[in-house]
Amino acid sequence: MRRFLRTVAVLVLSLLVAPVAMIAGKAIRRGRPLRSLWAVHPVPTVPLKARAERSLGVEVETLAFETNRLVDQFDHVLSRRGNRLWSGVAAFIAFVWSVRRFDRLHFFFDRGLLPGLRPRQFNPVELWVYRVLGKQAFFWAYGADVRTRQSTLGLSAPNCCLACPQPGRFCVCHDQAAERCQRRIARTAAATFSLGDMKRYTPGSINDLFYWPIDLAEPAFDPAYPDSASRAPLLVVHAPNHRFFKGTDHLLDAIEQLKGRGVEIELDLIEGLPRDQALLRYRRADVVFDQCLIGFHGYFALEVMGMGKPVLCFLRDPQADLLAPDQCPIINVRPETIAGQLERLACDRVLAHQLGRQGRAYVGRYYTVEAFAERLAATYARLGVRTS
Repeated sequence: MRRFLRTVAVLVLSLLVAPVAMIAGKAIRRGRPLRSLWAVHPVPTVPLKARAERSLGVEVETLAFETNRLVDQFDHVLSRRGNRLWSGVAAFIAFVWSVRRFDRLHFFFDRGLLPGLRPRQFNPVELWVYRVLGKQAFFWAYGADVRTRQSTLGLSAPNCCLACPQPGRFCVCHDQAAERCQRRIARTAAATFSLGDMKRYTPGSINDLFYWPIDLAEPAFDPAYPDSASRAPLLVVHAPNHRFFKGTDHLLDAIEQLKGRGVEIELDLIEGLPRDQALLRYRRADVVFDQCLIGFHGYFALEVMGMGKPVLCFLRDPQADLLAPDQCPIINVRPETIAGQLERLACDRVLAHQLGRQGRAYVGRYYTVEAFAERLAATYARLGVRTS
């Protein structure tokens, strides 16, 4: 009953605010550059993607509903204390303001400016307003907003749904609900974008943009290659947001196996730290374990490769999913091969150093803000989308 009442309240409020947004959105905009907004989740890639688009001549701003431990680099943050009542009021205000101010809007698949009628679903009234007003709306997958349980379980093992303790809580999960939401989005979207394994869940998306840029000029990403002459125990860093999705237990078992065989190895398990503190801990690593269940690397893997660290990660289809797969030095592991690959690196520190250098070169070639900006400009040109 509570969920039903919330749905009705959100729908009624959305319908009431829609005419206001329509009037605001029809204001005359002659003689000014194109304006673009990136919203709404506070993840580290959003400010960097905004910077890339800004370099193309677009006036760009970023907005998040609230900050978290990962990032606090947005132009507008509606609630820094997570106050639900204020966040709800602010969402409707932000919607009218954004329709009035911006020509182009960038979102993830599971949330816009208005609250959804259901969890992890875009508000259909919001999509309708953008469509009627002719706003350019782009949608970018980040993972949990598009991965669905039935489709994932249909993949060969391992996969991240096999160990999920609460289906429906962490991802969009329900296949039919996700398909219905994506059909609504498709009627409004100027384009949708996916990368890696996420493209399996987003039919019709553009998949060659690889939109996880990194600012290698940031001091945290100064090279810190593994010491090729080190005699210290191999230090493995792992930083899961949810252990059961990343295969942390398999890593712990592998470490214990190796210690039982006399291999000198240590684990630094990093959880719940602010991003700046976590980045400092990453720099100490000899090798980094990303995940062994999902089938594609995360942004974390790119960050540590940017620092010059070798990475272990399960890649379900590297030739199809990676950018320049023949140049990517990620060591492809499954749960049963983690121990062998870690032992290999513990015994060959020169190899760890070489892989670290290859990873840094790979990120520097393909994942800088400048490299993403070039791909974005080419994609906009291909779509016939203006940048000024």
